[in-house]
Amino acid sequence: MSHLRRLRFSLLLLLLALMLALAGCHADETATPALPSAGNDAAKYGATEPGGAGMGEDQWLLVMPDDGPNAVIDHIRSAKKSIRFKIYLLTYREARNELIKAANRGVDVKVLIDKEPVGGGESNAESYQMLKEGGVDVKWAPGAFKNVHEKSLVIDDRLALIATFNFTHGSFSRNREYALVTTRANVVADVAAIFDADWAGEGVRVSADSPLVVSPENSRERITGLIQGAQKSLWLEEATLLDEDITRALEQAARRGVEVRFISPNRDDNDVAAENLARLAAAGGQTVRLDDPYVHAKVILADGKQAFVGSENLTFTSLELNRELGIITEDEAVIERLAFTLAQDWARAGGEQTSPKPPAGVISWRDAEKYAGQEVTVAGTIVHTYDSGKVTFLNFDDDYRNTLTIVLFPDSYDAFPQKPARYFKDKQVQVTGKVKMYEGAPEIVIDDPAQIQVVGGYPTSAAPAPAARSDSAPPAPWQDAGEHVGETITVAGAVARTYNSGKAAFLNFDEDWRGKFSVVIFASDFDKFPRPPDELYLHKNILVTGKIKEYKGAPEMIVESPEQIEIVGDAQANAAPTTVAASPPKGVVPWQNAGDYAGQTITVSGRIIHTKNIGSITFLDFGKDEDDFVAIVRAEDYANFPAPPAELYDGKKVWITGEISTHKGAPQMALHSPQQIQVFD
Repeated sequence: MSHLRRLRFSLLLLLLALMLALAGCHADETATPALPSAGNDAAKYGATEPGGAGMGEDQWLLVMPDDGPNAVIDHIRSAKKSIRFKIYLLTYREARNELIKAANRGVDVKVLIDKEPVGGGESNAESYQMLKEGGVDVKWAPGAFKNVHEKSLVIDDRLALIATFNFTHGSFSRNREYALVTTRANVVADVAAIFDADWAGEGVRVSADSPLVVSPENSRERITGLIQGAQKSLWLEEATLLDEDITRALEQAARRGVEVRFISPNRDDNDVAAENLARLAAAGGQTVRLDDPYVHAKVILADGKQAFVGSENLTFTSLELNRELGIITEDEAVIERLAFTLAQDWARAGGEQTSPKPPAGVISWRDAEKYAGQEVTVAGTIVHTYDSGKVTFLNFDDDYRNTLTIVLFPDSYDAFPQKPARYFKDKQVQVTGKVKMYEGAPEIVIDDPAQIQVVGGYPTSAAPAPAARSDSAPPAPWQDAGEHVGETITVAGAVARTYNSGKAAFLNFDEDWRGKFSVVIFASDFDKFPRPPDELYLHKNILVTGKIKEYKGAPEMIVESPEQIEIVGDAQANAAPTTVAASPPKGVVPWQNAGDYAGQTITVSGRIIHTKNIGSITFLDFGKDEDDFVAIVRAEDYANFPAPPAELYDGKKVWITGEISTHKGAPQMALHSPQQIQVFD
């Protein structure tokens, strides 16, 4: 073997070894458990990919209206090379604008739009004209189909979205809708190939091993097969049920003992599917109608293991005459979120809970929902608490709105050494009681203090307070945050972009945020802030203090309190001239003069003429105008007061002591305990 051939052979072996190593790394990534846990920071980010992490590494589920339009529009904004967009109805202004912006920055944007959607022809004509004039390559969908009802998006040949929703305001704000987003190369390539064939007016062939469900090619076969293959359960959330063969397949499944649940929209007495739904109920299926959100979904969950998500309605036209696109997946992350949402909607619509027999021993708090309507004993660690003044909530997960809640009322508080919100925080407990469903989530109400027992304490779940900023150590520019991973520092920068996924808010310092420093605030901490963090800090110059971590190769800082963030100016305005604050007074300051002492600790006098409790914060007003001085008490401090502050201090003449800050130009003082207030009447 010549020297050159030996060299080539060695290089081939090296390349093969590298490919195997990369494949092993990818296998490790996809093996990450999808089930969220309180100790996994990444799991707290929720199910939407833009602005943070998704529930799956390469495939995840979007849920509308929960995730909102930015979960989709951000993908359009991210395009660098190409966009393929096929849609039935397009009226959402931001989507049209972003498609035009993408075309103007050099992205190859192609849009196929249906010419005659039911009730939306004029709107689509307007969108067609706007896109065309804006530089987008737009075509009417091919006439080979009754309608092109598909809703798909392919970005840069790297990401595909397969949706149940049109791009309309109602789809994002009022409807129950879903989309599967994937970066799996084979699926992305297939979705792109179908688009290209329709763009060229050519036929398509779908391979037998493709997960795609395509009308009119294979959708009847694939959806019928999914129904007929179910052994234990079929959960459907569908806009309608009009196809005779599909109705019969569901009836047969119910008769052979499969638990069939069908969630449909509430159309009062005008539902043309009423007869078929009645047939399904007569066969043993369970049907409910959901008022809100409006069901426009097209999803099926079989045996909790396989899920269909797509544009196909259960009608003859949709399966046989339209161009439609869906997908069948077994991805655990997608299944988890779909099952959870379906269970919520089922309970919200009044669906009968089919709970297993109650266990004899103690169960995990995560399993409580399975035993709705029954008495159980659950165990877990309380990681989140909230005292509203009228009720206390104890939660086992930072996602407290969607997981088990323990509810205690004030008449039981005296049975505990401290207020329950403080006493049970970070404690391992066992709770016995009846599991009830409230707004789609399980809860146990404590009627007798003996129902809840502390069995251990786990203070490690409480995050340490961030180190105070040292004036001798200047803030690091946000661009340098990645050099301080593992350190607690103060970072300076202007917030250029924010995103709220519902589970977390992200503060970004560059419009092109990917791979760059972000500040993350989880939903469990939103109530600590006077306004939603994504609104409060947008376009502000800030100093933010905390520990720098690395997530998916990018630096981030998790913020749990507004005390970690200092607003130092407006990023969109010229810096205001520096003003010199008055010297701290020796006596008491009338409330009208409080604004003269911003940044200083003083005592203010006046009468509280109005109070308001919005749940997350209580306002104690000294004047009638919005820019008058106000004292605030945040919900996290309610437990420090003997009664709700709004009731304690309404109409009272007081002296209050604390640091003066400003909010929207108005002076305010945060009160953390009754020791800061002296009442004179």
